[in-house]
Amino acid sequence: MGLTKSSGAPSPLRGTPEEPHGLRERYVCVIARMFFAALVVAAPIAAAAASPVPYVPVPKGGAVILNTGSTNTLGYRISVGQDGSANYVQPGGAVKSGQLPAAVAKNFWSDVRAAMPLSKLHRQMCMKSVSFGVSIYVWWHGERSGDVSCGGSLASDAEAVANALGIKTMQGRLIPLMPNEPRRVMPTPTPTTSP
Repeated sequence: MGLTKSSGAPSPLRGTPEEPHGLRERYVCVIARMFFAALVVAAPIAAAAASPVPYVPVPKGGAVILNTGSTNTLGYRISVGQDGSANYVQPGGAVKSGQLPAAVAKNFWSDVRAAMPLSKLHRQMCMKSVSFGVSIYVWWHGERSGDVSCGGSLASDAEAVANALGIKTMQGRLIPLMPNEPRRVMPTPTPTTSP
């Protein structure tokens, strides 16, 4: 005999006196626990995402280089003056100033002028990791390039400018090995004898 409303028996969806929580309440409880577990897992991942890069003052006629950073590298924003002066900043840091070597500044400005208009610059395509890939953009005279991180003269110039200013992109937070993960001693090279 099936359970119907007319029989007077309680519905299993609403519960019985012996089992007060019915199937619907159990289902809602399971969904709520799964949602909470997903939040607990997602929060550290979101916190590890790339931090936004603050703005820097740009001198009149200056250009800007932006490296967006990634989950494991710090980005930076650099403004470069026509005279090779530079202001730069990384997430969580203060704006710093520097002077580029003449050769680095000359190459940068030569390539930026040759690439104008930057918005029409042909972009090279490459495979990038969603979480570890960075994007590099260059702005000058109201024009912004597409992502130039896949190569070309502007990507090389951006790297040369950052290196000349001593900008480090590695965050220095190494992920330790798990406590019971096997560790192997690095082999020492065997000396070779010359004949």
